[in-house]
Amino acid sequence: MSEMQELGQAPPPKGVGDNAFLQFVQQPRILLLLLAAWAIVGVLAEVFTQNALFLDNNNHEIDGAVAGRALAWQGIPLAALYIYCFRNPDRFRNIFLLALIEQAAAIVAAVYHWGAGDFSLESIVIPIGVSAGLAVLSFVNIFQAREEGEKVVG
Repeated sequence: MSEMQELGQAPPPKGVGDNAFLQFVQQPRILLLLLAAWAIVGVLAEVFTQNALFLDNNNHEIDGAVAGRALAWQGIPLAALYIYCFRNPDRFRNIFLLALIEQAAAIVAAVYHWGAGDFSLESIVIPIGVSAGLAVLSFVNIFQAREEGEKVVG
């Protein structure tokens, strides 16, 4: 029994910094793998357009002068970049700024398309949740670099 428990005092609540899971996913290499995996999930959603798990377009064509750009597999170069930076995350700390911008853009795009009636609320909850989590982790990594005296941008 700890000294605090013997005195009838509750131990202090654990902070976010004490959470083993958050400490694990905040590691630069782990975060880069998570970002790469999320980019690959985006590509799978663009590839399997007839699978309701990824994208159910109700057998409608995506049409328009530049509609082919809508499913252009942009996640492939992002995943490749995250995996490349995985080799030495201390050298490529700026990748987390790009990740923050990417996740913010994904959140804004999901909200926009939900508002436009392109997606149902159920279709954007998980993507927004995952993107928000990755954005927060990227944000934390950006500021950890500053605390260590490293240059973040430039």
